[in-house]
Amino acid sequence: MSSTMNTESSTTIAQKKTLYGLDPSKYPSRMGQPWNHDEIVKLLRSIQKKKPVEQIAEEHQRTVGGIQSRIHTLAVDYHFNDKRPMEEIQRFTGLTKEQIEYSIRKRTATDSMKKKPVENVKAEPKAEPTTTELLILLKDIQEKLNMLLARDSHLNGCPTRCD
Repeated sequence: MSSTMNTESSTTIAQKKTLYGLDPSKYPSRMGQPWNHDEIVKLLRSIQKKKPVEQIAEEHQRTVGGIQSRIHTLAVDYHFNDKRPMEEIQRFTGLTKEQIEYSIRKRTATDSMKKKPVENVKAEPKAEPTTTELLILLKDIQEKLNMLLARDSHLNGCPTRCD
C-alpha cells in the first residue's frame, strides 16, 4: 500500500473523528482503521508473549477497546470459519473459555436477528403532535442541552448556557 493511500486513509479517519466531535489528536492514529494481515499476526504474537492489552494498544496505535474487540472477533472467526478447537482458540487469543463462548453467543444472536424477515405490518397513522406536546418536548431538549453544555463547560473550564 502506498504512503499516499495511508495518508488519505488517515485524513479520512481524522475527519470522521472531528465530525463526531472527537479531537483526533487525543486518539490513537489507527483507531477505526481496518486491520491488515500483518497487524493481526503482530497482535497474536503479542498475546502469545502475554503482553498487557494497554501495551498492545499502544504498539498498534489503537484503543484498548479496539484491541479487545479484535481479539473477540478473531476468536469467533476461528470458531465459525476455521472450526478450530476451543483450546486452540484460547491459546491464540488469550481469552477464557467463558469469554469465547459469550462472544460466540453474541455473534449467533446478532446473526439470527439479521436473518429474521421484517413483517409487513401497517402502522397506524400518528396524529400530529399538539403545540403543547411540542413545547414540552422542546423544553425537555433544552434542559438536556443545558445539562450537556454545563458538563462540557465544567470539563473545559468555561461557563456556557443555552437559553
